[in-house]
Formats: sequence, structure tokens, C-alpha cells
Amino acid sequence: MKLKNLLFLFGILLFINCSSDDGPSLSSDNRIVSFTLDYNDLSYAGRINNTTKFISIETVGLEQFNSIVPKIEIPDKATIFPDPNTPQNFNETVEYIVTAENGEKAIYKVNAVNKPYSVEKDILNFNFNIDGEVFQGKIDQDQQKIEVYTYKDITNLSPEITLSDFATISPSPNEKIDFSSPVKYTVTAQNGSTKVYTVTVYKQEIKISANNFFIRATFYAQVPYLDISKGDYELFLENDKNSYKLNYFDLEVWENSGNVYSNFYFTFSENIVTANDYKLRFKIDGKVKAETADEIDVLAENAPKIISTDKTAYHYTDTLILKGENLVPGLIIPANGYIYVYDKRYVIVNEDKTEIKMRLDVNRGMFPSWLGQPSPRPTRIYTYINGRYGHSIVVDFK
Repeated sequence: MKLKNLLFLFGILLFINCSSDDGPSLSSDNRIVSFTLDYNDLSYAGRINNTTKFISIETVGLEQFNSIVPKIEIPDKATIFPDPNTPQNFNETVEYIVTAENGEKAIYKVNAVNKPYSVEKDILNFNFNIDGEVFQGKIDQDQQKIEVYTYKDITNLSPEITLSDFATISPSPNEKIDFSSPVKYTVTAQNGSTKVYTVTVYKQEIKISANNFFIRATFYAQVPYLDISKGDYELFLENDKNSYKLNYFDLEVWENSGNVYSNFYFTFSENIVTANDYKLRFKIDGKVKAETADEIDVLAENAPKIISTDKTAYHYTDTLILKGENLVPGLIIPANGYIYVYDKRYVIVNEDKTEIKMRLDVNRGMFPSWLGQPSPRPTRIYTYINGRYGHSIVVDFK
């Protein structure tokens, strides 16, 4: 009887022990499975070392963001502190404590190895490629100014621009722009800082106040932004079929507000054939440096030719007498800042067109003595008809 009771008691204890061993065990998994930072439309995954409990994450431009909610994956039965939904500044080391189901804790340190956004925002190169010819800009980084010199049309251009790495620019280089006035370009660095450049394009255009001429005509012209006294500049009259080297003289170079100007006279030579599509061009070593914007009409047939004058100096009320060939009933006399135009009402030409007569009593303002100015003054007298300038001669007005 006692033996049976002891066996029964032993069986109960064995059952209890067996029941206790078969019960559920608590998880000890306290790892961080994955760690990601998302910002600026990019995702950066951390490298996790579960032995050292260290998370290294390589980032770019993190210095721009001091409040990021990370994406953290941990085991189902583990917990983490602080709450992953809490924004953190990962420019500093951040610690997370992961607690396993069984209460075991692991402390992870998150360290970002950051490459800062670039602060560079320079225009490194600026030029225009016009009809296959490159016009290079001169860049002043300190003043944030760019200057370009060209003889081409500047009203509808798109530049070629090289920028610092990662920088952007506005307006876009692909945009066609009128550079007749200075244009501002804003360069934005990767870090968002900006730099504004002012681009000024100088058109080296031969400027003349008329477009219709006879051969033998001498006329006045100006080239802004070009010093033709420096270098071997040659002047040509050209179209698609012909090219004539012209003589230029009385060159005057002067400056205004830091810009250089070249003033000069030139003569349409006698060998030019009639055409209405010529352009004047300054060249060095065959390369164009400046040209007229508009086409020039030159007429060779029946061109006036002055051979002589009756005097070399004239007073108010004198009679001007010119002798020559193909003379026309019209004169132009630039004097004292004005241009005086006289037609057949004032100018008399004989039948064979060899003599012009004009009484100089119409405008006293042509004569320096009437204005209290130094006298005599060299004055150019042009033959002129139907808007076309012809042969001229220089006399003294007193």
C-alpha cells in the first residue's frame, strides 16, 4: 500500500516537471534588421554590424536636414526606444535601444558619414557658337560679370555654358535670348546657395549713317568696342561675288565709360562694280572682327567726279563753283553738328554736267566766324542726289 502511494506521487511530480519544460520560451532577438534614411527624394541604407551594434550610413547633403524620421525594421516581438516615428538629427550620433521579448537589451549607435552638398556655383565657360564661329566670353569671377564681343546679330542667341559640378543655371542655356541689353544668369549650387552673373554682349558693328553711295564717295564711320589702331586691321567692301580692299584714314580712337570707339573716313574705290548687297568688314588675318548690319548699295554708272574748285576757302555769301564730270544738282555739307542738304533749288548744274554753282548765303551756321568759333574750319562738301552720296571735296569755311 505504501509502495503504491509513493509511485503515484512520483508520477505527479514527473508530470509537473514535464509540463513545465514544454512551455513557450521568450525571444531574445534584439537586432535592428534594417535602417534607412529617406530625404530629398533619395534613400540611404545603413550598414548594420549586429556584433558591435554599430550602424554606418553614407549620405550626401545630410547637413541640409536636421529632422528626419528613419525607417527601422526590428523583430516582431522586440521594442525600440526612442520611437522610430520621432524625427532625429542624424548629423550627430543617435542611439537606439532595442529590447527583446525576454527583456535583453541592445544599444545601437547610428553614425552618418556625410558628403556635404557642393557650394560651388561658378560659370566656368561662356561662349556663343554662331554660324560655326565661336565668340568666347571674358569672365570676371570677382565682379560676377561676363563680356562677349561679336560682330554677329545678338538678338536671338543661346549660349554654351560650363558650370561647376552639381550646379544649375537659370535661364536655361537652351533658351534663345535677346542680348541687346545685359542679361542676368542665376547659378544655384547643390546646397541651394546662388550667384548672379551679368552678361553683356558688345556688338562690334561698323556704323554709318547712310547706305547708298556712288563710287569715289568718301564717308565717315564708327566702330564701337574695337580699337582698330591696334593690330593689322584691313577694311573690305564685300558681297558673295566681290571683295574690295578700301582705304581708311583720319583714324581717331577714344574712350567713353570704359568702352573704346574707333572713328574713321573711308573711300569707295573706282573699281567697285554696281551692287546693292555689299557689307563693310574689318578683318585681321582674314577673320572678320566687325561689319555693317545693313547692306550697302554702291552705284558705279554715271558717278559724279569733282576735279577742282574755284577757291580753297569760302565766306558767307561767296559762290561755290565745282568743276568735274557727271555732276548732279545736289550737295550735302555737314557743318557745326548739322547736315545741310541742298537740291536744285540752290544748286545749278550746266547741261554737260561739268560745273556746279551754289551761292553760300542760305545758312550762316555753316561758317565758324558767324558762331564765334575758330576759323578757318575744314569742311567736306558732298555731291548728293536721290539719297545717294557721291564724290566729295574738302575746303575751308571761314
